[in-house]
Amino acid sequence: MSSLFLHADHDATATFKDKEGNVKVLEYERFCKVRYAFWRKSIEWEAPYHPSRADDKFRKEFLLYIKSIAEPIDTIYYHCNARDTHIDHDYPLIKEVFGEINVSLQKNHHGYHASCGYYASGFEKALVVSVDGGGSGDSEGKEGEETYTNVYHAESGSLITKLYSSDLSNLGCSYGILGCYMSEVSGDDIIHLAYAGKIMGLCAYGNVRSEWVHGLRCWFKANMNEIWGDNPPKVALSHSLGRELTPNCFSGQDSYDLAATAQFVFEEVLMDVFVPYIGLYDNFVFTGGCALNVLFNQKLKKVLAEHGKNLYIPANPNDCGLSTGMYYLGSPEDNIETYSGFDILDREELPNYVSKRNARKVEISDIVDLIKQGKIIGMVEGCSEVGPRALGNRSIICDPSFKDMKDILNAKVKYREWYRPFAPVCRYEDMHDYFDNAFESEYMSYAPTVKEEYREKLSSVCHADNTARLQTVREEQHSTFYNILSELRSRDEVAVILNTSFNIKGMPILTTIEDALYCLDSTEMDYVVIEGWLFERKTEK
Repeated sequence: MSSLFLHADHDATATFKDKEGNVKVLEYERFCKVRYAFWRKSIEWEAPYHPSRADDKFRKEFLLYIKSIAEPIDTIYYHCNARDTHIDHDYPLIKEVFGEINVSLQKNHHGYHASCGYYASGFEKALVVSVDGGGSGDSEGKEGEETYTNVYHAESGSLITKLYSSDLSNLGCSYGILGCYMSEVSGDDIIHLAYAGKIMGLCAYGNVRSEWVHGLRCWFKANMNEIWGDNPPKVALSHSLGRELTPNCFSGQDSYDLAATAQFVFEEVLMDVFVPYIGLYDNFVFTGGCALNVLFNQKLKKVLAEHGKNLYIPANPNDCGLSTGMYYLGSPEDNIETYSGFDILDREELPNYVSKRNARKVEISDIVDLIKQGKIIGMVEGCSEVGPRALGNRSIICDPSFKDMKDILNAKVKYREWYRPFAPVCRYEDMHDYFDNAFESEYMSYAPTVKEEYREKLSSVCHADNTARLQTVREEQHSTFYNILSELRSRDEVAVILNTSFNIKGMPILTTIEDALYCLDSTEMDYVVIEGWLFERKTEK
């Protein structure tokens, strides 16, 4: 018998061992096809901020799917960070699927972030920093105050020990909420969890306004409970910015500058958390939702590297890693693979789709031929990646040297904002050929600068500030990507491809053949490669 670890809040995930003894990490959003989805029953207060498909149909089907592939389960460890909900809301459904099973309520939000990062890092001893928009509980799993920044000492053979905890300086929410005031970020999108990534992309077009720095510094250091509504921090920020803060009140250059200044202050405040420990530790782990900010990560990595220190950021530092953190606390010796997510859910239908669509088998050289012709190709193979970023198994790829490729992808494939950047991929051994201050970046954790001589050649992945959210690959990590890049190298081409997640705006990363072919037929993608089979877009007859 084994256990199921279920994080039931937004970015809901389940971690468990399947019948073959492999650890699986399944993200609920990819099952119900709703970004940031909760598994637990939603409650009324969150509806405007976190839309999710909470109906019992999908919730039950998710549990049934887990039950069908998992080792026999005798205990469910259930984590829920909601302020006014309880396991009692969800226990009837759990009981319906699993019977009279032991359910243990867990409350150690930041401890699970820390565990997820530390045990994946391979470090024996490390300082672990977890920063996000808030989570409650303590190491004993007791209900506790919501905190935003937590610092831990972690060492093999001992528990992860908390050194520092703060219920002030809610960097996660205070950064993202600013998107409400930028028309380019919020528009008609009410999912606040999406704002932080958009601000990070928009800030490259702005300038830091010195007169806004103090007000934003006070804003970032305000208590989370004071950020909402008309309150002193908001009033003070309004005075600093010189206008009443209402939805979409900034646009154009003002929006760009607000994003740039917010990023500058965010980095300043967050760096202060790490500085006191640089002389005390050789290894650092950064996790929590704020560890998705690749611009800060790049600066932190550079500072630590200059002091001879190491930094690790997991593939799933945001809340989709919480169930994995729970799992690791019970089985720290286990290895959880990057590609341990959903298998292709309708894999058994592949022969039918191949026959129906006249798909043909292709080799790496064929794929390279197509991308060098400017074709946009969706890639689906194996089990999906863990974490919010596509790393090759659920990706859309193309040649970044085509000048208008970024605009084509944003407008005609991804249907997202014009300013959103795309990620380059190169082989680990080639990263210094194309990028300055580059570090190994298996999970797209850092944003080095594109070398000046390649900025035009890599125009579709070179952002407005000349940075790029790089993914590096070794052959053992992802042989398909590695072989594509090696083929480009053998042809004396720039050995870099553009990689973006296989989804369209507002949807999570897909995990079915049906959805992959829908994206192919309904956008201006050219091809999809599924387990080595090349599918062409349907043509109207």
